[in-house]
Amino acid sequence: MRRQSGHRLLLAPLGGLLLLAGSIAHADSGVGVDMWRGNVLDPRGGADSRPLDPHGTSWLSPLQRRSPSGNLYLCPAASPAQTELGDWLFSGSLDIGFVGVGGDEDSALWNRYADWEDGFILGLLQLEFLRPRDGSYASLRASRISDDDAYFDAMFGRAGSYKVHAFLRELPNALSDSVRSIWNGVGSNHLTLVDSLQVGASTSEQVGAASQAAIERQVSVNRSKQGLGFSMYLDPRWSAFADVSHEQRKGARPFGGAMFFNFPFPDNGGILETLRPVDDSTVNLNTGLRFAGSQWRFDFAYSASFYRDRYTRFDYEMPFALSPVIPGAVSAPLQRGQFATEPDNDHHNIKAAITRKLGNAGEFSLTASLGRMSQDDSLIAPIDCQGVFGIGLGGSLEPGPQNPFLFDCSQWNSSAALPRTRADMRIDTSLLDGRIVLHPLESLSVRAGVRFNREDYRGNWLAFNPLNGAYGYVSENGAQGSVVPGEVGFWYPGAGASNLTRIRNLPLDLQTTEANLGADWRISEGNSIGADLVFNRFEPGNREREQVDFRRISLNWTNRALDWLTLRARLSHLRQSGDRYNYDPYEFTFSSSLPGFVEPEGGVPAHTVDALRKFDLSSRDEDKFSLIATVALGDDMTLGASLNGMRNDYDATLGRQRYDTHGGTVQWDWQPNPRFMASAYYGRDFSTLELANVNDQALGPDPSLGGPTYPLDAVWSDRDRQRNAYAGASFKASLKRLTWDGSWTWINARGSNRYAFASPSALAYFNDSTSVPGNAFPDTHYRVNAITLGLRIPLGGRVSMRVFDTWARGRFEDWHYAGMEQTRVIEHRVYTDGGPRGYRNNLLGLMLQVRL
Repeated sequence: MRRQSGHRLLLAPLGGLLLLAGSIAHADSGVGVDMWRGNVLDPRGGADSRPLDPHGTSWLSPLQRRSPSGNLYLCPAASPAQTELGDWLFSGSLDIGFVGVGGDEDSALWNRYADWEDGFILGLLQLEFLRPRDGSYASLRASRISDDDAYFDAMFGRAGSYKVHAFLRELPNALSDSVRSIWNGVGSNHLTLVDSLQVGASTSEQVGAASQAAIERQVSVNRSKQGLGFSMYLDPRWSAFADVSHEQRKGARPFGGAMFFNFPFPDNGGILETLRPVDDSTVNLNTGLRFAGSQWRFDFAYSASFYRDRYTRFDYEMPFALSPVIPGAVSAPLQRGQFATEPDNDHHNIKAAITRKLGNAGEFSLTASLGRMSQDDSLIAPIDCQGVFGIGLGGSLEPGPQNPFLFDCSQWNSSAALPRTRADMRIDTSLLDGRIVLHPLESLSVRAGVRFNREDYRGNWLAFNPLNGAYGYVSENGAQGSVVPGEVGFWYPGAGASNLTRIRNLPLDLQTTEANLGADWRISEGNSIGADLVFNRFEPGNREREQVDFRRISLNWTNRALDWLTLRARLSHLRQSGDRYNYDPYEFTFSSSLPGFVEPEGGVPAHTVDALRKFDLSSRDEDKFSLIATVALGDDMTLGASLNGMRNDYDATLGRQRYDTHGGTVQWDWQPNPRFMASAYYGRDFSTLELANVNDQALGPDPSLGGPTYPLDAVWSDRDRQRNAYAGASFKASLKRLTWDGSWTWINARGSNRYAFASPSALAYFNDSTSVPGNAFPDTHYRVNAITLGLRIPLGGRVSMRVFDTWARGRFEDWHYAGMEQTRVIEHRVYTDGGPRGYRNNLLGLMLQVRL
């Protein structure tokens, strides 16, 4: 066994190893099962722990190399020293150590995608084997910060022949560290009230006391993913690949829990923030066959995804009692609400592509694919109750003709109340894409393409209850119809013949046709210009418009006339328009389309106002620009700057009216030699979103803006502005035997929300403009400042020690959570999440690295 330095070993069989590297690249399938594994301690797969290559970016020149855009290439890490093990060359390293965290170490934002714990960690285990004689190779990488934050990645194969790849990854995602739950069973699909509360009979004071007494906890959703991939050459032109992965998600997250409104009904209803369980998994499969000849290329691929949720529903106990708006009546005692979880679903797609090389480096390609997305999960019953729900007149909860607003739970609490027990829904997709690139002149490139895509909904759902002949679905877990008569959520003959409710699904078919034409022309040695024209036609089904067209023209210019300067500029203009806008295309999905529907006195209420325009179908003009300058300050330094902007003007009286963004960045990079590199950047960006709407004042049939249903004095508008600033710097320096590194990150984001209204009629819950001073909510703030310093000290030929320290501070202000520290129960509104909290932490680490 003999050890050799990395560069001496590379120089000897240089030609063979270059060929080997190219073969490995060609053996890769290009369709990965998570192509990269890493964590916050090892984001670059061990490259940061290795010294920089003393040869820099090239063995042929001592100068640093630049990309075509003028930016410096990063200096690569030095090749590791390798050991001969018979026919094999081996290199490896082991990083183990200790980390300690001080401060607000349980902060969810600090632990968003990391799980820092005091104790020993495996920073990185990296093993690489290479047999130059036949191109065989094997590698292993692993890291573990905690049980929920780790990865393992292994690969072996032979260049130009086959490759096998396997991995395992654990990734945490802390969502909140300020949860106080009035329910037991968090993480399961059955939430029961704590012992101090009575189901359907607790007061706001009792619920508030239970919330205040609850121990604050963290909720998170952790991901665990495993994958296996294989690719191989069948012969020099044919190759095949297959990979499969399985991802599991488990935990809980804040969610809703509606039991009717509370804002307009004091001491009534229930707006609950529950904790929804997350316990699901997804299996992804990709496989294909490829042919690469001198003139033709063929690709045949099949991909599939299978999503499964452990639960079909979750339920929660209701702490409050309900009361009807009818004097002398009583509400049925509803004790439980429920939600369906995401349905199990499958996705399949087959694709075929053909490519033909043309003269003068031209190319023509044609791609076709067919897909199917389907779900056939079991459906849950419309309500989870026993006895009756609704309103009992005269204080009686006895069903019968004397109680037209009282309903028997047994006719709604089982799958027999559904028209079918499974979803039986799917969407079929089809795609055809053709592209051509030609080079009629050495200085001219022309391209064109046509793309056709369809999404066809297959399956209809009519919410019909065969047990009682009703149409629709019980609203708000039965609570709405237990407070307000006629708002039970379903239509039925007799007393409910005028109920207006949704009774069927909305198929959203979509057909998209796109054509594009573009060209790039090098008008001189240092100047090139280009232009693109794009036409896109959307034809959605059952939407406000049957046809939407947008046309976009883009112009670009690149200038390299000066050796030290690269300029890139781009301008584009888009105009979107369409056919007549139908403000209400959904009439057929409501009970008013049923033969036995009886028009209520005063007419059928308007579904929406006719002046409202949905932003994705609204007519609009969009302008964009970007300007990027890269300045070479000598051979080893770069200064870059960019400006960008976008303006969107929507043709809408109500709805989204404007969305604008603009920003800029400045970046500096310096690499005077392979032993030192430094960089810094600063940026600002701004965005403004403006919208308007109207508050309905009556349940009338007139949809016009300015009419009795939507009067002009009920119009309101909102302006949302976001202003962000960010900066950072980093360096890495090898001074004699010591290697120093450091980084700094700073983010300062600020959001403001201001509104205006024609009169107090526009406000849903405030009586006048004094409720929120200045017609503006307090600004939201997100500030992060983090500094990391590290020092690597060699302890011997193969052993080194790295000491590092990270100080981080986060400060957050969000008016949505104002007052949550005092109470999270207001009337019949229960909030579980106390919102994001600031942190001030220090992470100290000591790592020992052994070169194996």
